[in-house]
Amino acid sequence: MQHRFFVTAGKGLTALLRDELVGFGLTEVVEKPGGVYFDGSLQQAYRTCLWSRIGNRVLLQLDIFPCTTADALYQGIRQTNWAKHMQSNGSFFVRFLGTDPAIRNSHFGALRVKDAIVDQFRESSGERPSVSTEQPDLQVYVHLSRSKVALYLDLSG
Repeated sequence: MQHRFFVTAGKGLTALLRDELVGFGLTEVVEKPGGVYFDGSLQQAYRTCLWSRIGNRVLLQLDIFPCTTADALYQGIRQTNWAKHMQSNGSFFVRFLGTDPAIRNSHFGALRVKDAIVDQFRESSGERPSVSTEQPDLQVYVHLSRSKVALYLDLSG
């Protein structure tokens, strides 16, 4: 099964990262500010985690959706079936990057994402996952830019 991934890199290293990923045999590699996108399998993504010397994080893209209000962020996050990715007694951590006229504070954005995930579990199972900044079972990565949210899972740990 093919997925879309984003591999982050330090400033000025995206061209080198692109070349490194092509050297791994990945195709459809696209350089963007801050990293490189590629389409591939989970196996290829985990190999990238293991062997890349330039990439910082390998992110599995779950969704992209418009976000013009804090409620739109909440509803968009709730569209993902979080039970596929973690158990209700698990732990997670949210990294939220970016601001927008609707969400001017990244901490507030992270709280809305956390609320959406917790509420989904609470409604379906009566239990809620915990938030852990150290050793979470799942790291959720959210990027807000130009009224659009990109939702990722961090495969790098």
